[in-house]
Formats: sequence, structure tokens, C-alpha cells
Amino acid sequence: MASFRPSELLGGVLLLGALPIAATAQGGGGMGRGGWGSGRGFGRGAGVQRAPGVEVPQVVNVINLLVEHRQDLALTDTQFTRVIAIKRALDSTNAPLMRKLDSVQRLFKNGPLFSSGSPERRDSLTEANSLVRETVAAVRENDASSRDQAYALLSSRQLDSAHGLEAKAEQQIQDAAEKSRGQGRSGRPPSG
Repeated sequence: MASFRPSELLGGVLLLGALPIAATAQGGGGMGRGGWGSGRGFGRGAGVQRAPGVEVPQVVNVINLLVEHRQDLALTDTQFTRVIAIKRALDSTNAPLMRKLDSVQRLFKNGPLFSSGSPERRDSLTEANSLVRETVAAVRENDASSRDQAYALLSSRQLDSAHGLEAKAEQQIQDAAEKSRGQGRSGRPPSG
């Protein structure tokens, strides 16, 4: 069993007591993101314009919806097994495309705008956005092909339910996109 001298024990207790203070000083403290009180005026990124980054649109993966809602759709074991096989093939096909999208998004994430941006940066962003559009189109094409294969396995009642799940998921993505567009570049709603 380890023994501690009183001075070591006191030092450890003081250190543990100081951790919440240090966390608060680094921007935490339960005051909301960005500082004290209402969060206005100072803190991480307050008042700093943000350079545009590359945004990757979300895509509804119907195969994942079928797997997630297996019980709601009352898929038989045979249907579910075939849907899983379709899912594995789709995931294998889309994995390199999704890695590419992730890499581009990380490379061109939005950040503080310290100047107007160079022509090279603007050209790179244009090229990156074009790459994202092409890659997302390929993902959507793969998803549509797999969706058609999976939908062919379903009864008419199951197909109606699946269409409803797909429409709901598409609407959620659209609502989230509209909500994010309704906010200014700083991430806050426009004032006015």
C-alpha cells in the first residue's frame, strides 16, 4: 500500500480543486459556448468573420433506413439477410468516395478569415466544391441502385412504409440545411 506525506496529499487535493477553475478559464464553465453571461463580446471566435469552407450535403441511405426500421417494416429473416448483403456491397462501394469527401471537407473546413483570401484559395475552393458535387452524385447513384435492389424485395405494404421513411429522412435533411442557411457566416442567426 502506498503511503503519502502530508504535503503530497495536500498538493494533490489542491490540484484536484484547481481543475474546475482551469476548465472554466479555457472556455467551459457552463456559461454557454464562448464566454461569460450571454456569450457575446468575447470568447472563442466571437466577432471574427469565418472563411467559407466546403460543405458536403447529407445523403439519405435508404438501405440503412431499412436496417434500422426492420421491425417497423416487418422484414422477414430472408428479406433482412438480403438487405444486409446489399448494405455490405453498398458500403464497400461508397467507402472510398466517403473517405474522399471527408478528406476534402477537412482540408477546406471554414476557419477565421484574416484577409480577403488569395485567388489560389478561391480557385482551390471552386475545384473542391466541384469534386464534392461529382463525388456526391456518384454516392447518390450507388445508393439509388442499391435502393432499387432492396425495394424489389419488399411487399407493397412494406414498400409504402419504406417510401414514407425515405421521405421523412429527406425532409429532416432539408430542414437542417434550411436552418443552417438561415444563420450568418458566424454561425449566429442574422440580427435585424
